[in-house]
Amino acid sequence: MMSFFRILSLSSSILPTLYLSLAFTGVHAALFEIQNNCSYTVWAAADPGGGRELRQGQSWFLNTDPNFDDIGRIWARTNCNFNANGTGKCESGDCDGLLYCVSRGTSTTPVTLAEYGFGSGGSHKSTDFFDISLVDGFNVPMEFRATTTGCNKAIKCAADINRLCPTELRDPGGCNHPCTVFNTDNLCCRGSFCTTPETSASAYFKFFKDLCPNAYSYALDNANGTFTCPSGTDYKVVFCPPTT
Repeated sequence: MMSFFRILSLSSSILPTLYLSLAFTGVHAALFEIQNNCSYTVWAAADPGGGRELRQGQSWFLNTDPNFDDIGRIWARTNCNFNANGTGKCESGDCDGLLYCVSRGTSTTPVTLAEYGFGSGGSHKSTDFFDISLVDGFNVPMEFRATTTGCNKAIKCAADINRLCPTELRDPGGCNHPCTVFNTDNLCCRGSFCTTPETSASAYFKFFKDLCPNAYSYALDNANGTFTCPSGTDYKVVFCPPTT
């Protein structure tokens, strides 16, 4: 089955990411609850949506724009310092030095991403697609689940990847994806590389996949990393979810 996701080539220093081309015919906006269950403060970011500080136990409710025709992303930023004007810097997940992230801005790796797209057109115009992506590395454990009756899909990546991260992938903000560190065609899935499931045999990809089997751990990891719900479903993203 052909994937609904394709890889964007950004630059040699930025990891390829996922892109979804969408058609919004009869699509309803979804409500996202973004909750910080970590023992520390995170600065949640949403593209589109902006960003805000979330202390332990706090939630941010975000209504999506039904006319948004791209792939949406939600993530956590750590160890941030912003001034009164909302500018500053984060150790991981930083989006152009802004508290309120601008749509299509860049995020500093490593970062765990919740990704979603609505009503992709054709026979799938009534379907949402969502995933937890590790193709930009890992900084904060995450759960991404549907909250609407009729779709009980849930993805969780709650393993202690930062502690177990291979030495060569370690970063002050978390655990890098191997593409960020080595920038080779096979580890970045460029050109003719990474076109078959056998790519998952890479020891680095296997490291992420073994710890978070339902996460999108390398480009084209669609069979194991992409989930669907009917359009109109609401969702919840939890940072540092329970491990059980």
